[in-house]
Amino acid sequence: MTRDERQEVLKIVDAHTRTIGVCEACARTTRDLAAEVARGSLPPRDDLKRTVDEAERVLTELADVRKEVERLRRSLN
Repeated sequence: MTRDERQEVLKIVDAHTRTIGVCEACARTTRDLAAEVARGSLPPRDDLKRTVDEAERVLTELADVRKEVERLRRSLN
């Protein structure tokens, strides 16, 4: 594997590492929200707004990761 190829693979591995972190954060947020609702309460409106904003940021990051993975796949074909 050339140095450039190695760098490209490392970029993808880094992207997957970030994706795993994002998925973990989403799972924790979902779990915490469900637990709060199950207790019969609702999160404050500002907390929900922050969650929505963070979800939008995550979705944007995941779209970027997807594009990079698709680019790498094309380059390997």
